[in-house]
Amino acid sequence: MKIIEVEQAQYLIKSLQHHPSPYIIYDKDSGVEWLNNSAQYIFNLNDDESISIEPITDVKKNNNKSEIARSFDTDIQIKLRDIEFFLRTRIHEIPFEEKSSFFLIEALANSEAALDALKETISCLENDRISMAFQKQVDIETGDILGVESLLRLLDEEGNIISNDKLIPLVEGEHLFSLVVLASLKKLKEFFNFLNKENLGNFTTYLNVSAYTVMQENFTKIILDFVNENDLKENQLGLEITETAELEDRKKASEAFESLKKSGVPLALDDFGAGYSSLSYLRDLPISLIKLDKNFATTIDLSDTKELVRFVVNISDNLGLDMIVEGIETEDQKNIFLELGCKRGQGYFFHRPEFLEDFAGNLDE
Repeated sequence: MKIIEVEQAQYLIKSLQHHPSPYIIYDKDSGVEWLNNSAQYIFNLNDDESISIEPITDVKKNNNKSEIARSFDTDIQIKLRDIEFFLRTRIHEIPFEEKSSFFLIEALANSEAALDALKETISCLENDRISMAFQKQVDIETGDILGVESLLRLLDEEGNIISNDKLIPLVEGEHLFSLVVLASLKKLKEFFNFLNKENLGNFTTYLNVSAYTVMQENFTKIILDFVNENDLKENQLGLEITETAELEDRKKASEAFESLKKSGVPLALDDFGAGYSSLSYLRDLPISLIKLDKNFATTIDLSDTKELVRFVVNISDNLGLDMIVEGIETEDQKNIFLELGCKRGQGYFFHRPEFLEDFAGNLDE
């Protein structure tokens, strides 16, 4: 077998340096040894700066085949200057002769846009360019508040809101899920402190998360720790699960969801009717609330849409689920949904999303 030449090894190292995916070399004994250009970019590091990583432990035995490298996917906890977060990575464990193995840590990034999204999101968190808006969910007939949806807002350097469509799907797709979740919970803590101070909150405040995010290994623990640390009451915090990301393991998802539900965290299926798998989700998962996709509101004057809404109302009643209609913007839409048996609604007709200061001042309206 031909042994690799020194020049070839140097070329491989140079290639890794310029690889589009962020790479980190981590030694069990000495910690972070090296970051490639891509990793330097997303963490916005100067020449004299680095990151630290919580010690990585072996996930499984290697069957005594120490000469064979192995790979596994896991979350790593990163400390960057004054912030900490989890990053979903693929770790390649490389054995060294007469030395403990080192880890080649790969944060998957499939495009330049993904790298930019990672960098921008980390920058937003580090510089506190993150806020949360809140939108009421109401009784369609009376207007009484029944719940609140919390909406994460990332801000650019000028303080303008960055469209979530530009960052969040890429961030979730590149495994930086808990950076967004932890930032959201930090802002939610301020909201719950306000509710408790004013002796308010006889309703559920929902946090938006993707199905992909919910399936990450630390997610359930993060949510339950937040509930316990903030002494939240049952049904005070809920989760809205979007179906834009397909759940790969329904059994695992059901177990995770059941654990959350038993701990007093209800689950809402967001954008219901927008994806082909909606009905099977209701069969397989412990959902408490269906959120009818806002596209139904825009076409509610059509007879076909009305029949579909009646169908969903009937399913909800038979399964003992609550249902809410999103995207109601006119009184005519409200009245039609009310005639069809819909009891809960959300949309600009009732309330536009507001940041905490404005929301607090208008809560009784």
